[in-house]
Amino acid sequence: MPIIALFLLSILWGSTFYFTKLLLPDFHPVSIVFYRCLFGAMTLLPFYLTKKGKGKFTWDKVPFLLGIPLLSAGIPWILMSISLQNLDTTISAVLNATGPIFGVLITIFLLRERVKKPAVISVIVGFTGIFIAFAIGSAETKSFQIGSAIVLLLAVSFYALSSVLTGKFLTMYSVVTISLCSMTAGILFSGPIMLAVDANSLQGFTDSQNVYWFLLLGGVNSGVGNLLFYYIVKSGGAIFALSITYLMPITTILLGYFLLHEPVGAGTFIALVFVLYSVYLSKRKGVAD
Repeated sequence: MPIIALFLLSILWGSTFYFTKLLLPDFHPVSIVFYRCLFGAMTLLPFYLTKKGKGKFTWDKVPFLLGIPLLSAGIPWILMSISLQNLDTTISAVLNATGPIFGVLITIFLLRERVKKPAVISVIVGFTGIFIAFAIGSAETKSFQIGSAIVLLLAVSFYALSSVLTGKFLTMYSVVTISLCSMTAGILFSGPIMLAVDANSLQGFTDSQNVYWFLLLGGVNSGVGNLLFYYIVKSGGAIFALSITYLMPITTILLGYFLLHEPVGAGTFIALVFVLYSVYLSKRKGVAD
């Protein structure tokens, strides 16, 4: 069921900020994205090779199969990793919750499609909860730079654009195919950049624990996570899929508090009520069509 997949994905993607923070001392942000995509692709490849009904492949579809998924992997992941150098994971997750708003705006103004009123209300309710968490919690957060926040918001806009375009142009392809294309596009995009800015990135693996972090970040969070995400997009709709950005902050904030010892404001718990109600609204019949 899409809603179960949504909650499971919130756990996986909510921990992404945490694992990225752990890798930043040893790897350049672009290198993190390259190895994240590489480990993700290796995880997805067996699923792809054994999957039937992958979707008919034609060369004229290559720009769509690589370009659209790139908007959800390579480009935003690099921007996110860069922003995390100057933002706490808790605040990063809060800013990431603007995804559904970008999704609605893209659907309305770029695709010229109508969005049903309950979907708009669900976005407003969810973002209100996140704003409460941000307003109260940011007072206790020392690590916050406007420039980094803008970079992260730009990354979120790419996520939203990819989600909307996937639901419109890639519905004929299987979840496994789209997910593997996402990882492949990320590798092709970040690889040359990594060679230019961090040619000695392999030295980071002298610490064997980093291999473990990449297995989790790339293989589980990105590989399996992308399968869940595109399944949600195809079965529940783009706006409902973007509700993941409402649930992620809860997971991220808890991990930041208990494992990174970052401060947590009382707004987190108030936001939880708004978050769950927003997910309910977005999944009501007819809202996520």
